[in-house]
Amino acid sequence: MEEFNTDWFVSRLHDRSARGLARQISALIQSGTLPVGTRLPAIRDLAFSLGISPATVSIAWTDLRKRGVISGRGRRGMRVCNMFLSPRPVRRTASLSRENVSLNLTSYTPDPARLPRLYDAFENLKSIPNLNTYDDDTISPILRTICAAKWPYPAEDFMATNGAYSALFDTIQALIPPGSTVAVQDPTPMRTLDILDYLSASILPLQSDADGIVPASLEQALMRNPTALYMQPNINAITGQRTPRTRLHELAQVLRTSPSTWIIEDDAFPWFSPVPAESIGVWLGPRVIHVRSLSKILGPDLRLGVVSASSMIIREIQAYRSFGPAWTSRLLQSAAARLLDNEKTHQIIQENYLHYQKQRLEMVSAFRRNGIDSPTGEGFSFWISVLNEDAACSYLASQNIRVSAGRQCSLLADPHIRFSISHLTGNFDRIASDIRKAATKKASQIGAQK
Repeated sequence: MEEFNTDWFVSRLHDRSARGLARQISALIQSGTLPVGTRLPAIRDLAFSLGISPATVSIAWTDLRKRGVISGRGRRGMRVCNMFLSPRPVRRTASLSRENVSLNLTSYTPDPARLPRLYDAFENLKSIPNLNTYDDDTISPILRTICAAKWPYPAEDFMATNGAYSALFDTIQALIPPGSTVAVQDPTPMRTLDILDYLSASILPLQSDADGIVPASLEQALMRNPTALYMQPNINAITGQRTPRTRLHELAQVLRTSPSTWIIEDDAFPWFSPVPAESIGVWLGPRVIHVRSLSKILGPDLRLGVVSASSMIIREIQAYRSFGPAWTSRLLQSAAARLLDNEKTHQIIQENYLHYQKQRLEMVSAFRRNGIDSPTGEGFSFWISVLNEDAACSYLASQNIRVSAGRQCSLLADPHIRFSISHLTGNFDRIASDIRKAATKKASQIGAQK
């Protein structure tokens, strides 16, 4: 067996800058020369042997730790823990379990059979402006017109993106420097937390009640001068709750005391509910970046989101996007515009809303029959308080039911589970009964579930 001592590393690390060390160690790990589990020399020992500052080695090790390829403490030596150099979204990766259960309630997506037919959207697309050109248009004129007519505030500018999470990623990358402090409505989508972790952001979770972010919690967070606030002003994709206009106005008043804080709003269910959409942009428009997803209403394979913001912010995001796709497919934009401009589409959307609300009402009734008090809410998700997340998930798995642990979406201590009703066709009383039992399970009962 090869001995990976200090001399071994000295003979192979010829570029002794921090960036060079990280690059060379990365190459050794990716090639398999340094297998997973290999202990790296202590920082001071390696620095002495290489004739460089310990700070230089520490910077290289920090970079590798951020990418998740080494772990441990520098003084005692780090270990190789992963041969993949691309950063992994930890929460989302953890949610993609391969366990085989008969009732998987972790699909927070619409039932494909209920979505508008994409065939209708692509039929007879005769004239698309600038098709197959390399112009970096931010949004097609027809999609801009349709979105602006039903937007929750008079936005200055718009941009089409390759899905809502792409919009959030591009916005955060463009406007929020790595290491910034970001205040976040808790609970919040796991992929948003993964994006912020990727940027090494310091996340400040904000307390919420039935009406959304608690103003006092936001006031306290603003004392830390966060670069941005992330929130879901309409249907919360985790809890199903909605922030009323009166609460949004309170939050806007609080935010006036911190004029340098960006406000990023995430609307996962636009055009879905009969209740009009709201936005803090009504009061603080120039500081608001409002992201709308079209996946839940038109289908995830359209890969479309729409962003509104000031023209200055749109230019900043567009500048960042120029390193990648630069613009969003005009074919997809035209297809989405065609669907959104069709009364039949909105009829389908409203029928789907009523269908999912009926599912929610049946679930809530079953909960109440089992002694669980849960608000009806909207959307696909239920957010249920439990005694211990791991014990609850373990018990439900023993009953062939899969749900999500609340910590994937929350940084606060109160344990929850999350599950979806979007693909349910029945079993409401059985699910409610099993969740009631799961909610009382203790950590000591993991592994002994019946």
